Amino acid sequence: MTAVLITGVGAVAEEPRTDGDPGPWFDPAAHLGRRGWKYFTPATRYLLAAANEALGRRHDDPPPAGVAAERFGVVTGTQYAIARVHRRMDTVLTGEGVHGISPAEVPGFSMNTPGSQLAISTGARAFSVTLTNPVTAGLEAVQFAVTALRTGRADVVVAAAADQAPEDHGARGEYDAAAAVVLSAGGRASGTAGATRPLATVTGGISRFLPPGPAGDLDPAALDRSAARVAALAPSPGGTDAVRLLVGAPPAAAQHAAAVRDAVAEALADRGVPVRDADAGGTRPARHCAVSGLLDLIGPARAGETALVLSISELGHLTAIGIHRADPVGPEFI
Repeated sequence: MTAVLITGVGAVAEEPRTDGDPGPWFDPAAHLGRRGWKYFTPATRYLLAAANEALGRRHDDPPPAGVAAERFGVVTGTQYAIARVHRRMDTVLTGEGVHGISPAEVPGFSMNTPGSQLAISTGARAFSVTLTNPVTAGLEAVQFAVTALRTGRADVVVAAAADQAPEDHGARGEYDAAAAVVLSAGGRASGTAGATRPLATVTGGISRFLPPGPAGDLDPAALDRSAARVAALAPSPGGTDAVRLLVGAPPAAAQHAAAVRDAVAEALADRGVPVRDADAGGTRPARHCAVSGLLDLIGPARAGETALVLSISELGHLTAIGIHRADPVGPEFI
């Protein structure tokens, strides 16, 4: 099976403020230069900043060298990328009519716009796909990219996520963000897209649906089956690496997320795979909407850790990605 390598990561993310500064958290010029982004939506700007960081390029640089455009793909996950754009357009259309809408901002109406702009900027022509499932879409972008690389559809894929939180985000505790990882097919595209060395190897990914039981709890049989499938993404027992287990969910799904984490930890123990910081327990709040899972993945990828990263939605959708530290003498680098 083709090894899939993480060769670059990037992220920009708003965080809770404690200094009382009312100014914007994101400066487009610092990330994208002085020109070329005026009519882009905020989520598009975030996405370009994160992806360019992952690729090791500037927004106005030529497309990345070392990979043919026809072998370079983009897949983007999002939940709320255009929610504010839709609300503004609806307000203007009902109040002022169509003449209140600038032709330059109309393309921002489409959910595909952020990913399409990224594909245009980087010269990616293999495909540009947008996934829109709540909470899990960021990790689903990675899963889609891994499948594309393993089936020979592309040699390099930027798997990314971007969200601009809804206008009531203050009450919901959600924040703007974007994140991106560059994934390369080992043996076909090693060292491309600005990477100096592989950061991690992706062991695989899965998506599952966990139906609630009659009392509102997760169905025990479905939970056990899903936990076993997630645990199987970890490297085979016998190695020295403990697995870091990161489970993220919105507050409304925190109880289910905790049940999933406990079930996966138990399934890993049954396989003889140790869990790092097993006594820490707990889950992570998905403060950055669909970007949260990808942000959780970037941390252990940068650190070269073995990890299982999960996102769980309120509706019971679960997506998991497994990674382990890249072996610089492994066959994928020959």
